[in-house]
Amino acid sequence: MPRFPRIRPAAIAALLIAVGAIRMASTFRVFSATSDEATHIGAGLEIYQYHRYLFQRENPPLPRLVLAIAPYLGGMRYDNRGNFPEQIHSIFYGHGDYRANLVRARVGNIVFFVIAAVALFFTARDAIGEGASLFALFLFTMEPVILGYSAVATHDAAATAGVALALFAFTRWLRKPRLKSALIFGAAFGFSILCKFSCIPFVAVACLGIGMVRLLHDAELRGQVRRAAVTLVPAACATLVVVWAGYGFTVVTFGELQPWGPVFTPSIQRLLAQMNPRTPLPAANFFIGIAGLLRYDQRGYLTYLCGKILRSGRWWYFPFAIALKTTIAALVLFATGILFALRDRELRWAFAEWSVAAVAMIIVAMPSALDLGVRYLLPFYVPFAIAGACTVAAMLRASRTTAIVAIALLVAHAGASAFAHPDYFPYFNAFAGSDPSRYLVDSNIDWGQDILRLRSVARHEHMEKLTVSLMGPADYVALGFPPIDLASPWTESHGWVAVSDHSYRLTGAEGGWKWLPQNYRRVGKSIRLYRIP
Repeated sequence: MPRFPRIRPAAIAALLIAVGAIRMASTFRVFSATSDEATHIGAGLEIYQYHRYLFQRENPPLPRLVLAIAPYLGGMRYDNRGNFPEQIHSIFYGHGDYRANLVRARVGNIVFFVIAAVALFFTARDAIGEGASLFALFLFTMEPVILGYSAVATHDAAATAGVALALFAFTRWLRKPRLKSALIFGAAFGFSILCKFSCIPFVAVACLGIGMVRLLHDAELRGQVRRAAVTLVPAACATLVVVWAGYGFTVVTFGELQPWGPVFTPSIQRLLAQMNPRTPLPAANFFIGIAGLLRYDQRGYLTYLCGKILRSGRWWYFPFAIALKTTIAALVLFATGILFALRDRELRWAFAEWSVAAVAMIIVAMPSALDLGVRYLLPFYVPFAIAGACTVAAMLRASRTTAIVAIALLVAHAGASAFAHPDYFPYFNAFAGSDPSRYLVDSNIDWGQDILRLRSVARHEHMEKLTVSLMGPADYVALGFPPIDLASPWTESHGWVAVSDHSYRLTGAEGGWKWLPQNYRRVGKSIRLYRIP
């Protein structure tokens, strides 16, 4: 009998990550630019071109620098002349071929997808073993929303990478709470903050949850609490240095921040008022970015949720979005961990730690008024995948029947992922029914991504004119559309009419679009195409 070499788990992990990256890359030319991509690429190009960071500072610069490398080298440029829409227009339409620019803009996110996946694999390996860690990686890299949001040029994949790396460093510090591991954790936390500001609460509550559960069952750690706590002081210093480095070690004055005072709490407002405007302030753009984000949250955004238009958001938005946009198989594995993983002596505490971390991240996001898509909670899928892997491992060794069920759930998860191609981020599970836009829109399903598909249909149908009400910053003339008219929700149009789900639902909730017929043709996942005599 010939002997075949044993495949190492690390090789399987590399294969899973490579397959995920290839699947992402296959969508780069399918989708038109989403509403946010030009802003992020433009901000990165601004740094390369003008060596400054003033363009939409509500997000940190690191992911934008990574995302803008290929566009900058490929000849894309940010034109700072004109108004904001004109500046945004220059990103994808000002230089080079539009589809080639889409590829350049999106390819950089593969870096963050790989970082997230590798960090998750090693974290899961430490928690549940090398073999079981592959289940966590499988669940993560096959989750449609992970692939989808990692394949567009936004901060969501970077946030996921930042959280994954910070949690890996934190769990390593828990095992050996020494100065070296504390400094690494502090640096990793700083990296996560530079990926997206929402990583600050996500990492904090996830680490708190994991740490509290670990103290319940780790007597050795309980005996080192005081010494471990001391090491967090240099860890915090490492975080501050990394964040400052991410802003180029810039130093301005408190005078730059004082105009933003009203968005902060009264105590911070008083502190800012008392500060001498000439007092040096490191990384001012970090604080200005936080202030801008707080202002957005205080003002709120128009959000559609289950037939209603909201500005202040709802506490149940994110749990509801996760329930509809996660594969049912993954949800079942997470939920049934109570029945299987908690009964397994070797896995119960790992499941408890990572399920508590996942739930904590949901809870901290619930008060936010920025209910604009499940992508804001994308880092949740890191602890979620590890908790699900605990359930798989427990079911595989509980009995033959549960092992078969576990394998079936993994197959179902992969099947849902395969059938979603290439529409990964607009994915909804069967709970949402045939028209998910009844429940959620925004970046959950309609982010302006189907304009190129509509162009293909327009050419195939030899349209002479098209009336539209669509999401996104598309330049229909530059993209080669037939003559375009803008549709009104209140005035009937004739001929070809294209209405995106975002427009249809938000205006429809106010009584618009009553003149549209019931029958329509679906273009992509987000556009309704009508032909009205």
